[in-house]
Amino acid sequence: MWMPEKTRRKAFRVKKREKTIKEKDTILHYLSTKNIIIAAIVFLLLLPFLPAGFTTKTKYLDVPKGYSASKISSLLKKESLIRSQIAFRALFYLRGGRMKAGEYEISPAMLPWNIISMLKNGKVVKHSVTIPEGFTVRQIAKLLGEKGLAREKRITELSLDKEFIAKCGIAASSLEGYLFPSTYFITKDMTEEDILLMLTNEFKLRWEKNGFADAAKARKKNINEILKLASMVEREAETADDRPLVAGVFTKRLKINMKLESCATVVFAFGEKEMHKDRLTGRDLLIPSPYNTYLHYGLPPGPICNPGLASIKAALLPAETKMLFFVLKQDGSHAHTFSETRQQHEKAKKEARNNELKRK
Repeated sequence: MWMPEKTRRKAFRVKKREKTIKEKDTILHYLSTKNIIIAAIVFLLLLPFLPAGFTTKTKYLDVPKGYSASKISSLLKKESLIRSQIAFRALFYLRGGRMKAGEYEISPAMLPWNIISMLKNGKVVKHSVTIPEGFTVRQIAKLLGEKGLAREKRITELSLDKEFIAKCGIAASSLEGYLFPSTYFITKDMTEEDILLMLTNEFKLRWEKNGFADAAKARKKNINEILKLASMVEREAETADDRPLVAGVFTKRLKINMKLESCATVVFAFGEKEMHKDRLTGRDLLIPSPYNTYLHYGLPPGPICNPGLASIKAALLPAETKMLFFVLKQDGSHAHTFSETRQQHEKAKKEARNNELKRK
């Protein structure tokens, strides 16, 4: 079919342009497919080195001493904290060094490289433990045992072990009184020895820092005598105002050679029986123990708990008083009524009982 030259040329240009576009589309399609394939291959190669998941919820992992990279990677894989054991070990050998034992808090969203850094730097979990003022060694041991940070029996054994007590730098027959009440950060790789050394070191630091050594020397009292009195004040007094007065009553009784008659020492004497009573009976007061200050004169053989700073200060600086007796008011104030004579004391006890009945 004949068509003008001009029309033929235009048709040719259109066809050529369509061919060019088609060729470009083919090339782009090829390149796009190729890029997708390359990206997929790269992703598959990198996948083992990526986080195991997206959740930031952490897991606690115990890494025992002497574990190799292979065993550690197996633990991590078992807990779904890494994607590939091989990739983890490859990164570890690339990084070099060694990983440390302990308890770690790890998230599946962490990169294996970051997990390795954590293990190499020994960034173990630190558990916050607060030891209240007035806790006994037995109570501290139970607290640590319940938190899974120490063996209760081992703590109590070490507190009476002469060689270990000497290692702690304590001149006493027991660590009772020398475990300073405070908040500590304990790791699961710490031994019972490590924990007790930390507590006794804190006690010695506070003793020196607060000038207690000089104060005891000025009063011609040794550290154990002060702690015996301080521990009794800790278990008897419940308010800041009462502490110096309670210490003053006990000090006054010691001066006139009068039995201290502290209920707190009787409770301590029951030991493993874990006695918990609101009121002691006459029979309770007859327990045959050197710690029973209703039967024996003077201070008990050793501290009956681990006192805080306020009670130690009260023992070092007891109030000058003529009072010889005290009883808890039982009115919700946690304060005591102090008396000079036994007659006044009996009246105060009667008032305390009436207050108790009113509150029930």
